[in-house]
Amino acid sequence: MKKSMKGAIAASAAAVLLLGGAGSLAYWTADGTADGGDITAGTLTLTDGTCDTDWAYATGNPGAGDPVVLIVPGDVITKDCTFTLSATGDNLKAEIGAPASVSYTPSTASTSLDLTAATTFDVGGTPIVDGGFVTSANDGDTITATFTVTVPFGTDETGTPQINANDMQGITATLDELTVTLTQVSA
Repeated sequence: MKKSMKGAIAASAAAVLLLGGAGSLAYWTADGTADGGDITAGTLTLTDGTCDTDWAYATGNPGAGDPVVLIVPGDVITKDCTFTLSATGDNLKAEIGAPASVSYTPSTASTSLDLTAATTFDVGGTPIVDGGFVTSANDGDTITATFTVTVPFGTDETGTPQINANDMQGITATLDELTVTLTQVSA
């Protein structure tokens, strides 16, 4: 092989090594920085509720509005509780809700006591159903939650009482805390 050919191959190999080994050809770069500034998060809080002293019989029940003394299957009772809402944020939207059942601690063993619950809300004078929404426009509003508890009749497929049956007679049930929940959702 001629010397000129060997030299050309060696020069080509050196160029390939320089290009491949270095990773890439160098080029100019520059960076600039800017102050990111501060951002502040909003809030979503409720105060602890203040409730009516007594449960009362719901509208449509005998003795509607009267204080509850002794419940029986079929009764529907209510209690109002008020909370104060803090809701700040440019695009804040939160779903309001409460559990569909009430937990309790009975004074004696009762396997059939069952209580269902439904809750409606008044937010700053506007009625909102369970599953409705509040926004930052409601910041500082008072939420009145009306808890409605039903002591249902209940039987199995043969007609035998299964819910709120004889074993619930005479018990005292201490209802657990009544809870209102706000859950942020996408605006």
